[in-house]
Amino acid sequence: NADGVKIGYVPKVDNVIFSRLMDAGKLLFGRIASKGMQGNWLKIDIRVYLHE
Repeated sequence: NADGVKIGYVPKVDNVIFSRLMDAGKLLFGRIASKGMQGNWLKIDIRVYLHE
């Protein structure tokens, strides 16, 4: 968020394309697609979009 608080990450195996796009100067953003408790932790699924 604007305060620098992270709610998670994209696993390395899944972010090859995202990192190449960002290296090329493209702006990406994410939106929460779903969330739910799994045991003691909150699982958050996101969708990543290219800002054009």
